[in-house]
Amino acid sequence: MWSFDRKNWSHWLLLVFVVAFLLSYFGFVSWGRLGDAIESLAERPAGAKVFHEKIDRADAIFMVFVFSFLTPLALVAAFGLVAFVGAVLAGTLESMYHRPGMPDWISTLVVYLVLAVAAYVFRAMWVPHLQGLASLVARAMIMATR
Repeated sequence: MWSFDRKNWSHWLLLVFVVAFLLSYFGFVSWGRLGDAIESLAERPAGAKVFHEKIDRADAIFMVFVFSFLTPLALVAAFGLVAFVGAVLAGTLESMYHRPGMPDWISTLVVYLVLAVAAYVFRAMWVPHLQGLASLVARAMIMATR
């Protein structure tokens, strides 16, 4: 028999998921807002170039499955790349401007702040692609459920 451990965070997470599922199953919580958000995201023209109306339901289900399966791997790779670039830049900055008694985290903080500002400044280059991908996945989710 499984016993609930109050000190284990995974037990609390599982409890929250079970309660949310039961509330949704018995109709106490509606997913209408989420459905409306997915439909409004699917109506964006950014994903219309890639997604055709003639795609069948099986392809849409496969697309949603592959997206949900590969997204964690892509996020780990992206965060690993950012961490690697940040470490290289922080090491370079520290080797050039290190003063006696200066903590190492200062150069790391400066590098990650510069990377965050650069991502914000150049958001016009990557945000449309991200919105197009989100629109594409939303269209596939809608087609898979119909």
